[in-house]
Amino acid sequence: MLLFDDSGYAYVNNFVQNTRPSVILGSTKGSQLLNHLGNYVGKAWSAEDGYLQCSTTSLKTSENTWPSVTLALFITKPIPFIREFLATVSRISYPTSKIDIYFYNNQKYNEEEIEKFLQNAKKLYQTVEYDNSDTELGEREARKAALTFAKEMLNDFIFMLDGDVHLITPETLQLLVDTAIAGKFGIIAPLVTLHGKLFSNFWGALDSNGYYLRSEDYIEIVDGKRTGIWNVPYISKAILISKEKIKVLENSYTYNVMVDADMSFCEYAREMGYFMYVDNQHYYGFLVDAEDFVSDERLHPEMYEIFKNRYVWEQRYIHPKYYEALNSRNIPQPCPDVYNYPLMSENFTKELIEEMEHYGLWSSGKNEDNRLAGGYENVPTVDIHMKQISFEKEWLYFLDEYVRPMQEKLFIGYYQQPVEAVMMFVVRYKQGEQSSLQAHHDASTYTVDIPLNKRGRDYEGGGIRYVRYNCTVPADQIGYAAMFPGRLTHLHEGLPVTSGIRYIAVSFLNP
Repeated sequence: MLLFDDSGYAYVNNFVQNTRPSVILGSTKGSQLLNHLGNYVGKAWSAEDGYLQCSTTSLKTSENTWPSVTLALFITKPIPFIREFLATVSRISYPTSKIDIYFYNNQKYNEEEIEKFLQNAKKLYQTVEYDNSDTELGEREARKAALTFAKEMLNDFIFMLDGDVHLITPETLQLLVDTAIAGKFGIIAPLVTLHGKLFSNFWGALDSNGYYLRSEDYIEIVDGKRTGIWNVPYISKAILISKEKIKVLENSYTYNVMVDADMSFCEYAREMGYFMYVDNQHYYGFLVDAEDFVSDERLHPEMYEIFKNRYVWEQRYIHPKYYEALNSRNIPQPCPDVYNYPLMSENFTKELIEEMEHYGLWSSGKNEDNRLAGGYENVPTVDIHMKQISFEKEWLYFLDEYVRPMQEKLFIGYYQQPVEAVMMFVVRYKQGEQSSLQAHHDASTYTVDIPLNKRGRDYEGGGIRYVRYNCTVPADQIGYAAMFPGRLTHLHEGLPVTSGIRYIAVSFLNP
């Protein structure tokens, strides 16, 4: 049993004999336990002072003398938010003259974005080698090819990075190389986890079948309550390997074809006696949840990822000025009780339009509407409901998480959580179809109208007139919500679109 003395240093206690052993021997099967104990005993880690084993070199020499690295990127399955992944790769703070790129992608969905990245990479990095989408190379062979590539390039390290790892700290590669040199770590991974969850890219222990078993320190390492560099039996997703280990690991991914490539790699390293480490001394980044992500059923499948990947979803889809507005004392009020604030990013508005047009089944704009319970719409529009593109749950959650807080801020004293809405839809205005909308009240406690495209570029005309106040607003700021009371006070009309096509997203909240 591992215990800590009054000074914070770890020791092993034999409860059977009530002794503190000076030497511990273990069989091959016991080596994992010995590695675990080695993370703590011998003044390796202290409950008072933390990790004690090595310092770093800080790479203070000229960048021309920094170690050369193969940056090997892998997309081996459907993964959301590859665009954002590529952006984090581009922000890696390491001399591009010291980096060679190897890129493997077997997903058609990401082909265009990756091709753009590669064309730019060819201008920046020393060498760029890739297999993009139409490759016949399997994952195991690709990972082996990356190791061979690094060896042929005579690189000092290879950094193998999977597409579901988003490195937030640009200095990650510097820090890892620095640590690997100082501590002579041949195989080391930065800790990355799913946001708000315990799932990570390392295992602290293995069961008898070689699969995940939670070690007694796993949660504290993941939560950052214990920081250091930890000898562990399994790492994945982001791995830095020194040139000495590159030479002996080329066949690691094909060592055991009965398990996944990552498990084969770790099994090989364990059985050959090559230690693997995970470093949680810094916050490096996070994992995207790619479980059950399907890339070929929708035009923009990331739009549907608000539940599983909210953090990165928000970066793409929420207006960059939303939180500034939420915390501001002054929200523009162009007409009485009509508030205008940033809500949706231009990425979101563009993708929502494209998703609707991809679906394509716009309503007729007539009173008869079999989508409604009564089959009749008093004030019809040419539209598509969120429910029709299976976006109802996601949109409701979006309204509750981002619109409701602003409503509570502006319409003081009114609370309803979660919000309710049945009518949530995108309206299309254009000449020859439906260019305007008669004056009407909305069947809501309050309404949110969000312009999705740009006047002067996509259409001319348009806007909203609030009849009671004889007040007209252009309603042409992309992604800016117009929020106003629904029934009773805010009779309003949609002004004619004179050319082009205007799109707006409409939600009747708490009917």
